[in-house]
Amino acid sequence: MAALLMGVATFAQTVDTQSGTDSPAPIDAEQQESILSRGTERGELVLTVGSQQITLGSASSKQRAEGNATVKAKKNRIAFGLSAFELGYSLLTPIDYAGFAPEEHGFMDQRIGKSFHVGWRVLELEVGLNRFRSVNFVTGVSVSFDNYRFDPAWSLEKVDGVIRPVALEAGKKKSKMATTAIGLPVGLKFRPSRKVELSLFGYAELITNARTKVKKPKVKNELHGLNDVRFGVEAAATWKNIGIYYKHSFTPLFESGVGPKCYPISVGIAWGF
Repeated sequence: MAALLMGVATFAQTVDTQSGTDSPAPIDAEQQESILSRGTERGELVLTVGSQQITLGSASSKQRAEGNATVKAKKNRIAFGLSAFELGYSLLTPIDYAGFAPEEHGFMDQRIGKSFHVGWRVLELEVGLNRFRSVNFVTGVSVSFDNYRFDPAWSLEKVDGVIRPVALEAGKKKSKMATTAIGLPVGLKFRPSRKVELSLFGYAELITNARTKVKKPKVKNELHGLNDVRFGVEAAATWKNIGIYYKHSFTPLFESGVGPKCYPISVGIAWGF
């Protein structure tokens, strides 16, 4: 190897002389000495010639991660504000009217197109679980609002410990129930490619406010008898941060024996999951 390098140096001096340039200073024996050693990365060899080093072998793990076309590595992060947003329909299903008179059945029938859900994570912590961070642990704090629009002829009221339908007064309409909740989602996010993300969460929610509302004029009343804490799961699939979500509560909307047995679910558009 040393002989080969000396030959290359001699050839370079000859070319420089023929081209009319000044010949470099002679290379002493110490500068001509070469050393071949193992590099810091697996499969690398480092060739040292004098004060110069040449690395032979594959790219470093960092370069391989950055050049991987199927996995987008991200750092652990904490996000505040609007880190994940969801907009969809709020549904109550199935509704069991057991214990109510037949003529009362159907008082919680919804107008689906007018029942909507809005939610977002105001705080999010994401931690990578593997080398390229294609699998991540995610948690945070969420806030959500649900509006359930009912048949115009009825509102809801807790009477003698039971949720009952209340006929609307003349001129009143747009009967609905609205809830506000603060949640704690805990789950996993999987990135099979740079553009696709799949998320699965379990969550606990605290209902901070529940009320009924009718118009016109606008009248709001607090509604008691809902389960203050509920648990459920949520799944989302996004492409370029836009996709769909599905959220399902395993806890009934009302306390046992207080109202019809039904479970809140929501489905719609997800952004930034």
